[in-house]
Amino acid sequence: MVTRIKVRIITSYDAILKTLMILAHPIIGITLGNHLGYFWFFVLGSIFPDIDHLIILIKHKIFSWRKIVDSVCFEKKYNITYKTKYVHSVLGAVIVSIPVMLIDFTGGLYFFFSYIIHLLFDWLDIDEKQFLYPLKKKFKGFLPIFSKTEMIFTLFLIVLMLLSFKNSV
Repeated sequence: MVTRIKVRIITSYDAILKTLMILAHPIIGITLGNHLGYFWFFVLGSIFPDIDHLIILIKHKIFSWRKIVDSVCFEKKYNITYKTKYVHSVLGAVIVSIPVMLIDFTGGLYFFFSYIIHLLFDWLDIDEKQFLYPLKKKFKGFLPIFSKTEMIFTLFLIVLMLLSFKNSV
């Protein structure tokens, strides 16, 4: 009974941390927006590259939280790639940012900047990415997805974000 409760607590704690890690990109956008202004441009630019994740989830009919986490951690097992070359690339950042710049040039630059920061943080992940698409060059980081290092880094980002709210008031 005690072991079962312990497992549930650990599993719940792990699920909470994994959920927080998914929020790492918007946390960066929120923090930058709080400090530099153009809040929504930073936030949207920091999360837009992951639009391809939604497309992959729908295409492969992965809807349960447990399967989503498992498929993100073990892409090869599911024979999928979440970070597509079209969206997770500098070319994707340029193509998506141009219409934003037509609406508000400075905001569009901040959108592009946060999009590129998203790609730089994704570079750390162990999965393969094609940041320079259409070139065939592939990039691979060193951190397993949902690793303890990523969890600690995300918690650090949350602290920075909370401090950015304190400083913006």
